[in-house]
Order: sequence, then structure tokens, then C-alpha cells
Amino acid sequence: MKRTLFAAISFGITCIGVALNAPANAAPSTYQNTCRNMNVVEDVLEANCLTRDGREVYTNIRLRGIENIDGRLVATNPNRVSNFYQTCGRFSVRGNVLRATCRTRNGGLRNTAIALDGIDNVDGSLRYYAPNVASRRFAPLPQMY
Repeated sequence: MKRTLFAAISFGITCIGVALNAPANAAPSTYQNTCRNMNVVEDVLEANCLTRDGREVYTNIRLRGIENIDGRLVATNPNRVSNFYQTCGRFSVRGNVLRATCRTRNGGLRNTAIALDGIDNVDGSLRYYAPNVASRRFAPLPQMY
């Protein structure tokens, strides 16, 4: 009984830890539905997005927790600044997918892609959103500049 209870508690704590440390792109994005001309410069996603009143405005957001691991774009810790741009190039964004050519450990190049999930257009401003487990609603994450 004690062993089963301990295992259940350990599993629960692990699940909470994984949820709190989910990658930067854990939740589906919606920005691509109301933004266009998406582009990535270093670790910044730029776009022209619609406001609630229908105006198109320029906006950007610093991408979080994306790294180049042996030529692959990988979502890691969303609390860390992305560093993929230091060893990747030829960026393009289509919908919510970032494509790039990244350097591998042995010096080669690899084409790779990653979904930029967890980003929404909020009245013409790109913002990260993360699920609020208690209310099952989405709550804004603090912005990193």
C-alpha cells in the first residue's frame, strides 16, 4: 500500500514537473490564421498581424527554448533564450512551422523544421500562451525581451 501510494505521488509530481517545463511550443498556435509575412531574424519571429478592428500592424516575439541539437531544431526549456540561430541559417516560416538549415556535430548541414506552437495574435501583438491547468484556460506567459 505504501509503495503504491509513493509510486502514485512520484508519478504525479513527475507529470507536474514535465507540464511546467514543457517546451516553448507546447500548445497549438493560432497566430498564423491572422498574420502574414512571417519571418525569423536570429531568434525573433516577425509578422504583420491583424488587430481586432482589422488594421494590419507589424509585431514580433522572441522565440524561446529552441536549440540546434546535432542539426535538428529542438524545443527545450521555454525559460531559456533560443540559441539555434548561432548555428543555423536559411530560415523560412510557413504557417506555424520554422524551417532552417543547421550545422551538425560533425560539421555537416541538415535541413530541419519545428512547429512554433504556443504563440497567438492578441489584438495585433504576438504573445506566448500556456495552458492554465487549474482553470483549463490559457494564461499569458511573461514576455522575454
